[in-house]
Amino acid sequence: MATATNHSGRLTAHRGMRNGRTGPAVAAGPGTADVKFTVPVVTHVVPRTRLHTVLTACLGDPCTLIAAPAGWGKTVLVSSWLADGGAGRAAVWITLSSADDDVRAFWSTVATALAPVVGERTASEIRHAATDTDVDDVPRQLAAALAERGTPVVLVLDNLHELTSPAVHESLLRLVRRPPPELRFVATTRRDPPWPVHRLRLEGVLTEIRAAELAFRADEAAALFAQLGVELDEAYLGRVIERTEGWVAGLRLAALELRDAVDPAPFVDAFSGNDHAVAAYLLSEVLDRLTPELLEFLVTVSILDLVSADLADALTGRQTGAATLTELAASNLFVQAIGPAGRWYRLHRLIADVLRARITDRRTLRDLHRRAAEWHRRHSMPLDALRHALRGGLWSLAADLAGINVVALLIRGSARDVEVLLSGVPRDTLLRHPELAAALAGARILQGSSVEVGELTAAARAGQAGLPARRGTRLRVILDLIEMGIARTRGDLAAVAAAARRVPDDPRVLAGLGLAAWDVVPLIVLGNAGTAELWTGDMIEAEKHLRAALDTSHSGGLLRPHLNAAAQLALLHCEHGDLTLAEAEANALAECAAEAGWSVSAQAVGAYLALARVSLDRAEPAEADRWLARVVEVEAVAPEPHVQLAAAALMALRRADAGDVEGALAGLRAASGRTDTTPVLADRLRQVEADLVRRTGDFRRAGELLSGLRGPVTPEIAHARGRLYLAAGDVEAAEHAVSPSAPTSVRHQVNGGVLRALIAAARDDAMALSWLEDALLAAAPFGIRRPFLVESAELRALLTDRIEAGTAATAFAVDLLRRMSGRGPHPPAPAKPIEPLTEREQVVLRYMASTLTNAEIAAELYLSVNTVKSHQRMVYRKLGADGRRDAVRRARELRLL
Repeated sequence: MATATNHSGRLTAHRGMRNGRTGPAVAAGPGTADVKFTVPVVTHVVPRTRLHTVLTACLGDPCTLIAAPAGWGKTVLVSSWLADGGAGRAAVWITLSSADDDVRAFWSTVATALAPVVGERTASEIRHAATDTDVDDVPRQLAAALAERGTPVVLVLDNLHELTSPAVHESLLRLVRRPPPELRFVATTRRDPPWPVHRLRLEGVLTEIRAAELAFRADEAAALFAQLGVELDEAYLGRVIERTEGWVAGLRLAALELRDAVDPAPFVDAFSGNDHAVAAYLLSEVLDRLTPELLEFLVTVSILDLVSADLADALTGRQTGAATLTELAASNLFVQAIGPAGRWYRLHRLIADVLRARITDRRTLRDLHRRAAEWHRRHSMPLDALRHALRGGLWSLAADLAGINVVALLIRGSARDVEVLLSGVPRDTLLRHPELAAALAGARILQGSSVEVGELTAAARAGQAGLPARRGTRLRVILDLIEMGIARTRGDLAAVAAAARRVPDDPRVLAGLGLAAWDVVPLIVLGNAGTAELWTGDMIEAEKHLRAALDTSHSGGLLRPHLNAAAQLALLHCEHGDLTLAEAEANALAECAAEAGWSVSAQAVGAYLALARVSLDRAEPAEADRWLARVVEVEAVAPEPHVQLAAAALMALRRADAGDVEGALAGLRAASGRTDTTPVLADRLRQVEADLVRRTGDFRRAGELLSGLRGPVTPEIAHARGRLYLAAGDVEAAEHAVSPSAPTSVRHQVNGGVLRALIAAARDDAMALSWLEDALLAAAPFGIRRPFLVESAELRALLTDRIEAGTAATAFAVDLLRRMSGRGPHPPAPAKPIEPLTEREQVVLRYMASTLTNAEIAAELYLSVNTVKSHQRMVYRKLGADGRRDAVRRARELRLL
């Protein structure tokens, strides 16, 4: 008990160590900033009070769209406005990238960005919403969480043009059209998003700022030129503005060219045409007039998304990075400071594109990417190192980096990034490099996807022999870790255990492989070994390995393998009947999973199963339905056959307890026809079926089911046979069936006590009351009610006598008696559907009982009409209804409304 309590304490400590983001991040190296969520630093900016005033006024509408081509100062405008306090509310900044072009990834990014602003409780709700199975529901849940918090927030989506997925835009648009009063959007983009912009404008949802408004006026252009040391008379200034149409980048580049010009007339007269013509002229003329050293510096660092002084020196081979970057940032011409001033910089995108095109020698490009990759490797930034190795086509280096870092990257939250990077590698190249193939397979498995995983792992195993000895051994460990995940998705727990045995358990061996985060490998192995043993019935070994996993030293705070081990241990506590400990630990785990963005994951599902069974044992049907629905959500994303079958058994018991035994049997039989399960679980399902068949009075069939059990006679099997004999009137056989069974857990003690009390009631009332007292005393501390309530018809009179005679568990016994009489806090409910309604289906059902049309329901819930109809069809199926009115009637009969 003490050890398990300490595990919960450690879990709390891990939560405190986290940084408020969605899951622990891989160490990014010294001095780096989380630039994705950092407002760019702006210096030497021309004051644009008129536009700041416009932006502030735009907050009256839900969304402001700043749309213009590159170089119009969109990002600088918003960042300077925020720096001046123009928003008047908390600001949340997201620099979007292609990695966010996925519905779940996008909302996870939004949740991460909002977390520091809205507080831990609200952040937890948003994280859970971001990882919910029903992605359509995320906008509504996020809106509700922000509304409850009440903190005014402006959410800046910089580079909205990076999002091209219609699904992402459709999901975002639901929140844009119906945001809570506390939320305002500001989005910068090079092109209009695929939104009904005209309609949004008419609806008062959208305000736009475009190139015409962003264009510099005469006073602003004069201030810009003065900052850059250029004096230009009014006539020439007007002509420059006219020719550039106020294009900010063009004006800055023109000013740079004019600084040393004796006569501005030839330069000004050369301007003509649109932005592209101006860009071509300025970039060719201005860049060619830079000093060779400065131009070479800019071309060299243009391959980087972000650059620091030390990184620049590594690429150029000089020691001028700090001074050059500081000077360039001060002019705000070519680079922009990001995060803490003087640490990290980003090249203006327009300049970077042109500069990169100047690197025409492939060997030079490969060498620069190699230097960048090696620098990031030395500074513990493996994802960036891998990115540059791949961009440079340095496949061997990329493979080595993947082999070393894949475990660390995947377990610390970068699975999506790894998949995006490796999905862009040519297919034949990927399959020729086993470490790359294995890394992509691992990233997909961790995200619950099995796409091409078999082919990838087969290629990795085939190529293993061709690697140097150390890399080959390291890859074998990685493949065995991946095999554990694959085997769990197949329900092949024997393969999970076999893979766990193949992984070296000597820390010195693991450390010698050069595997980053090697100290987490024992945690993964022990947790999976314990999981396999738990589900195959070896409780002693399971507890030993799961506890050992939680005691394993590792770095990096809360990790998915830790969540898995703790969740399985909570399930084991529940199996033993320690509902108090199981509930406390499983609730803590569910909270941690939500905070980390892992609510819908295979690692968390054990906690939900434990809470579902705790609720069932305590006769709390609403809570049981809630947690079973969570299990269903996880299994829709990361299915595991053994979990699905266990959930089916609990659902059957839940339905039978509500009075629908035939429906429970139908649901159980539909699920138990699978062959991909363990003998232990198969026996358990047959026991449940036998018990349900016994309740129908078909004793012969129940006996056949129990006779077909393949495992050894456990206390559960002995109790099942005893109940069957007793129901058939053979008291002596019932007594004989349970006599060898000695209680090995609280659950066995309670079940055995209830059964022995019923057996004794046929012969000796005093003995029956004694056995009943033993059962009550064992059950009361944990609130185990179900074994008594399912036998209420036979037990009610005996329980009444026990209360009248006196019991040391008076309150518990009286509560049971009230429940048996239908007067307790949770009277027996009518039959429920075979499958519980999901949370989203319950919400749609409540709206179906109103007079709203489907279109109106969709608007209220931030959903599409088609999605509402899909939920309605599922409600009809689960309730056995043939239409909306019939579904509402049926729901009221079932007390769902």
